[in-house]
Amino acid sequence: MVTGAEVGTGLKVAEFITRAAPKGYELVKSWWSGKEFLVVGQARAGKTTFIEYLKYGFFDEARRTEETPEIERSGRFNVELGRDKSLKLVIRNAVDVPGQVGAVEHANLAFDRNPHAIIVILDLTTPLNGDPDRASADWLARFCRRLEAKWRADRKRKNRLVSLVVVMNKMDATNPEKPALAEAAYREILESELRDARGRMIQPIAVLPTIMVKNANGSERVDAVIRQLAQSFARS
Repeated sequence: MVTGAEVGTGLKVAEFITRAAPKGYELVKSWWSGKEFLVVGQARAGKTTFIEYLKYGFFDEARRTEETPEIERSGRFNVELGRDKSLKLVIRNAVDVPGQVGAVEHANLAFDRNPHAIIVILDLTTPLNGDPDRASADWLARFCRRLEAKWRADRKRKNRLVSLVVVMNKMDATNPEKPALAEAAYREILESELRDARGRMIQPIAVLPTIMVKNANGSERVDAVIRQLAQSFARS
């Protein structure tokens, strides 16, 4: 499993990330080579903010966001990383899911859509255990168990999953010890609950802390998530 320490906290890659809508041959190519990203997680954990940053490259000042009322799709776009653009994500759709429907419904959707990447965004300001709708570790456990059960019940279906990343968001709004405690709890769940649901993954599941509002460290934490996704597809 990839941790925040392993990707490094001093990443300064934002200036080497470019985004563009595919045109011409690139647009045609995206029809068969484009990947679908599914973004799931707790309500108000930052799912919509992550997709907006992935597509447009910016986020706002800290503020209370509106609930996502229904499933939303981003449409096609490309993300290129590095000075020489050696890493590239061709995204057919980044799918945003309403958080209020809960972990089981998110897992059902993940199975039905069979995406190439799943980004699970959890809120570090919520408890780890307790209320299953608010506690992040309980939410993750319910999601993983349901997704694994769906894939075990249909072993003949081809699982397209190449990358799964768990994002621990709002690390700036909690105590300094919380990310390490949360990561240990999430890692135990991921290792014990996911087998068939891992699909085509060859890299360990990454668990990375993020801050998705304007802050002193800029976008380096979110950029590490994007780099992890790009590396997963480059090595698949």
